[in-house]
Amino acid sequence: MMDSNSKGAYAEYLFACECLTRGYFPSFPILDSSVYDLLVDLGSKIIKVQVKYSAKTPTDQIAINVPVLNGNKNNYTLDLVDYFAIYSEHFGGFFIIKNVGNMKSVRLNSAEGSKYAGEFNNFDFNE
Repeated sequence: MMDSNSKGAYAEYLFACECLTRGYFPSFPILDSSVYDLLVDLGSKIIKVQVKYSAKTPTDQIAINVPVLNGNKNNYTLDLVDYFAIYSEHFGGFFIIKNVGNMKSVRLNSAEGSKYAGEFNNFDFNE
């Protein structure tokens, strides 16, 4: 059984592999204290990505809430992180969400019509 640190590392490497299969080039910072988890070279630009792992399971009426605050419980500002890649164990993939700068948590639900349904495994990065 993996601890939370191992799950986070798993999600980071899984995201990097998914990027590679789509022709993007991921890079990891040398220090684990970096604000972002990966840089991704899209060809036209380089983006900073913060990866999160969620093992939570939604109910029929409640979506998954995933905190997107940094270790100091502060928002990731727009200059620090461009996207969140949130791996959902329940849905078996990533919700890739553009940082709007004042996010405290993200409610995930893959149901049609939900706010982030179109971001599930969407590796287009809004281009």
